[in-house]
Amino acid sequence: MTDVGEIVLPGVRASFSDGGPGEPLVIVAGGREPSLPWLRDLLPGKELWCADSGLVPCMKAGFTPSRLLGDGDSTPPALWEQVASGGTTAVESYPADKDFTDLQLAFFRAAGEGRREVVVSGCWGGRFDHLWSAVHSALWAAERGVRVLAFADHLEVLFLVYGGEEWELDVTAGSYSVLSLLPLGGECGGVFLKGAKWELKNAGLLPGRPFAVSNRLVDKEKPRISVREGILGVYLGSGEKAG
Repeated sequence: MTDVGEIVLPGVRASFSDGGPGEPLVIVAGGREPSLPWLRDLLPGKELWCADSGLVPCMKAGFTPSRLLGDGDSTPPALWEQVASGGTTAVESYPADKDFTDLQLAFFRAAGEGRREVVVSGCWGGRFDHLWSAVHSALWAAERGVRVLAFADHLEVLFLVYGGEEWELDVTAGSYSVLSLLPLGGECGGVFLKGAKWELKNAGLLPGRPFAVSNRLVDKEKPRISVREGILGVYLGSGEKAG
């Protein structure tokens, strides 16, 4: 691969073509709280933004965001005020009755500041409509120039692979044992997968025919995934019920 980028997450390292320079911005949202050890491994050296109650696990882990956005309806008021009065965090407060989600507002702000690459945590668990909105908001953000590289926490990761790219995954955490390929936003053509239990060669994946799920990682193998066209979600999970 040329122009190789890299995402280093606790338990998995992803190398990919067409990557940007530097560390991605991390946005922590108000879904399932990432574990504190996972956050403490992820956040050092990265800029951190919080969308509403994504503030809670970050502060527990000892990290104060450089930016806090949202309506504050799910964050303890005392904690919001503590950060707002601290003088080191840019706070953007919005009314609860608004058209956009807190995560969408964070994506819009990232686009306005020319941020190219983002990793999102605090996005899993809870309601299906919230997760569906988060993933499709990432596709919307891409139209504004913001590339969401991954949705991730200590139990699940979803990488977004765009047409023409090739990715290699080095998975070291035993909690990630399942590999699924999910066509996002339409058909994915020319899909190749090597280094997993079941491989694919020049496959076409359709949202209405999701067969490339529940694949298994192979010991000492680094899965390689490429897609000619479309946007492919590469999911890593534990195979167990996530709380």
